[in-house]
Amino acid sequence: FTAMAGSEIYSLEMGKTEALTQAFRKSIAIRIKEEAEVIEGEVVEVQIDRPATGTGMRIGKLTLKTTEMETVYDMGQKMIESVVKEKIQAGDIITIDKASGKISRLGRS
Repeated sequence: FTAMAGSEIYSLEMGKTEALTQAFRKSIAIRIKEEAEVIEGEVVEVQIDRPATGTGMRIGKLTLKTTEMETVYDMGQKMIESVVKEKIQAGDIITIDKASGKISRLGRS
């Protein structure tokens, strides 16, 4: 249980609804836990093909070696941009979030 006085709610800088929501959460002890499915492994090869005209869609493949297997992934535009932004190259250890496709560089092997 969480005890609150009416003057507490009205004197706060935040909205009344927000103050009550926080009090409810505190009293019922909500814990939010997020589980994400990720792939972690070593990059064996990164191949990004650019069109000859210089404009248009880029095509990419990423070869990733995990403890169980070695897999070749076809990359979409967002994943290609993420790989270029993170400066990922062969020998890097990366994680890929399956749900969002977000790529994070952890280090070198």
